[in-house]
Amino acid sequence: MSGDSGKRLATGVIGGPHGIHGELKVRSFSGETEHFSKLTHVTLRKADAPRELEFEVERVRGHGEKILLKLVGIDTPEAARRFNGFEIWVQRNEAAPCAEDEYYIADLVGLVLVYQGREVATVRSVWENGATAMLDVETRERKSAVVPFREPFVGEVMLEAGRIELLTDWILE
Repeated sequence: MSGDSGKRLATGVIGGPHGIHGELKVRSFSGETEHFSKLTHVTLRKADAPRELEFEVERVRGHGEKILLKLVGIDTPEAARRFNGFEIWVQRNEAAPCAEDEYYIADLVGLVLVYQGREVATVRSVWENGATAMLDVETRERKSAVVPFREPFVGEVMLEAGRIELLTDWILE
């Protein structure tokens, strides 16, 4: 995988409090949970929050498919409830490693879509629709389009080259 090791990535989301000591239920975005046990600090972010918050990790333990995360200074269910819906951001080197042909969403943003050797659009953002990831792109003509991140629309992803092969161009119309 390419990328700057200083770049931060969202690795999970807080689903609410657990127990009476301020533990947080966390759902991992990647499904991997092992990397959480190595965390010493995390950043919490939420779109409607005025700022991001830094916390020291007190402990992490597994709880079925979820993780229970205890942060220093969050000691009651009421305090923990305030962080429901916050994303957990970590340094790239603290996130779960990607397998071959897997990418972080952050890696795809900014890549150029190339159709038959010609640059046709740039990825502005990526979102999930339940069935697949969707690339929100801006064409060279400054139009917006959405491209499903799967065949038959997208071919090879070349992170090092900053390109994604577009297999059909009609999707941009």
